Amino acid sequence: MKSLPPLGDDAVVRLSRQGGVAAIHTLTRPREIAFAQCNIDQRTRICSVLEGCLAIEDPASGRGDQRFYEIEVCYRIGEQDDRMVMKVPEDRAPGELVHLWDKGEVL
Repeated sequence: MKSLPPLGDDAVVRLSRQGGVAAIHTLTRPREIAFAQCNIDQRTRICSVLEGCLAIEDPASGRGDQRFYEIEVCYRIGEQDDRMVMKVPEDRAPGELVHLWDKGEVL
């Protein structure tokens, strides 16, 4: 299983909802959360949500018009930029992830 890399001030989390019968950009409602703008409690809760998603992520999500949440985590290790992408089926998504995508805020 994948593990979450250390996320510092430079980390950015991008969330969107994908899939379905018709791909309509306005329905994806992409969100971007910059760790530099979050306090330590918010970062801890976001990391907790991301770690929970690692256990249920499925790279095959989106087949058969299934909706899924795409989570892109952009981070830096030393001098190198890196990223991790997860696909979480909508029907298995934790409530905290749905809230984060829907409201753009941490519970």
